[in-house]
Amino acid sequence: MSLKTNGMINLPSGQAGSDLHVSIKKNKIIHMKILKLLLLFIVTVSFSQERYTGPIIDMHLHGYTDEQHATLFGIPHPITLRGESFMSVKNAEEQKVQTLELMKKYNIVVGVVTDGQTWKTESDDRILVARNNIPVDDLRVLIEKKDVKVIAEVAPFYGNMKADDESLDPLFKLAYDTETPIGVHILPGGPNNGIHLMPQMLGGMRAKNASPLQLESILIKYPGIKLYIMHGGWPYVDDVKALMYMHSNLYVDIAVLNWVLPKEECYNFIKSLMDAGFSDRIMYGTDQMGWPIVIEKGIETIQSADFLSLQHKEDIFYNNAARFLEFPDEVIKRHKSK
Repeated sequence: MSLKTNGMINLPSGQAGSDLHVSIKKNKIIHMKILKLLLLFIVTVSFSQERYTGPIIDMHLHGYTDEQHATLFGIPHPITLRGESFMSVKNAEEQKVQTLELMKKYNIVVGVVTDGQTWKTESDDRILVARNNIPVDDLRVLIEKKDVKVIAEVAPFYGNMKADDESLDPLFKLAYDTETPIGVHILPGGPNNGIHLMPQMLGGMRAKNASPLQLESILIKYPGIKLYIMHGGWPYVDDVKALMYMHSNLYVDIAVLNWVLPKEECYNFIKSLMDAGFSDRIMYGTDQMGWPIVIEKGIETIQSADFLSLQHKEDIFYNNAARFLEFPDEVIKRHKSK
């Protein structure tokens, strides 16, 4: 290689010059690839680090009593598919206190609480009372008095039934006539392997009764019914997408999926619905049962999802449910000012 007197470098000619040119070109390509990877990493990290701090609506909570739920107190949760276990609360009072404390800690401004009527006076408008297992005529009275805002948890799955069983038609007709949201439990729900671990409670569960397509005859008979699938309809994501495509009034909550399933399985399910165009109908839920600690687990699953933007998180945590529940603008404004 020769140097000019003016300080300019003369590149060698011939094969040596050609090799150097190729080497420089390769280095540029490598540097560009590294830069792209760095940019992708920065974007991914920025997404995952964008923690949502606004209000949350939990579409799936329970209020327990010592008389009805004693078998769920003071026991460990079977090891989840994440390899985790939790000890349940000792009694109904502890379940209520811990749940309300976690609602305050995580800015859960509204919880749809099945059998939450005993909680209502102590937490005012944070509790939307949901009821189901009472006579339909009694439920109608409570809805008319505005003492019940949601019909849930409708769970024929536990009784070896499907939601389209004719015995449940009066319940769906009531929801339709009164324009009351109704939540239907399908798989998973209950601990994994629960049919064997808790046969007294969960012995009626059958995988053959788990397809969300059982809801279509209801959605057709009662067009516009405010219906949501509790637990998202997992693992039948294609069936859920088909139903959501056909019926724009159908929503899902992601309770249990967000703390029982491995994170990647939960994320794959949510992302599949989002990729199909249904990100505006996915709602946050926990289903804490006797283990209020899972509220933290469920929220953190969404917070740490690196494919969710801050807007996606806001939609899942609050906006979608606020729309589904038809909250007036002034209520939404109040929640978002907290």
